[in-house]
Amino acid sequence: MKTNFTIGHYKKTLESYIDSGWVFDDVSLRSENKSIIMVHDVDHDILNCINLINAENEMGVTATYFLRLHARSYNMLCRSSISIAKELLERGAKIGLHYEPTFCPCESKYSHHIVKQMDTLSEAIGSEVSYFNIHEPARTKVDLSGFLPNKNRCYNSSFFKDYKYLSDSSCRWREGCFSEHVDRWDRLLVLTHPMWWYNSYPDENY
Repeated sequence: MKTNFTIGHYKKTLESYIDSGWVFDDVSLRSENKSIIMVHDVDHDILNCINLINAENEMGVTATYFLRLHARSYNMLCRSSISIAKELLERGAKIGLHYEPTFCPCESKYSHHIVKQMDTLSEAIGSEVSYFNIHEPARTKVDLSGFLPNKNRCYNSSFFKDYKYLSDSSCRWREGCFSEHVDRWDRLLVLTHPMWWYNSYPDENY
């Protein structure tokens, strides 16, 4: 299957995993084998989530969307962003906090700060946010893998210790598109960024 970032390719890939017997778990569940957990880091426009949730609903797949509180391009305290978050929930998605550690005053307060930010997001969208992951760990050089283990869904957390991790960071699959990994592993964590995925043209989302 040729690698690209069209929504059509995304749906075909989901279909390949379904046909091969994979179970699409959310970030609160872990199946014994052939467990795939789809997560989306919403770094930029929250509107970009609609393409992916449409595809996932069509394929009957569950995914988790991690939302920022300090994004320049969307505000999780404004009505439009809250409305989209609620739509995601109504359509079966899960929502987590895409935590930005550079806003924390000091490393010793990470746990407290994460919980407070999760509470803020929970109150904004009217639904409990139980999990977080980290925004830009490679650039910030921050490792949160040992913090709040019951809530932690960072790629290197204990929850994902036996999962193969694949990501489209910077619009590049470093180990090949997740479409190439259907029969290679028993458990997969697949991280995508909604802004890269488009219907017809790559510049639709920016």
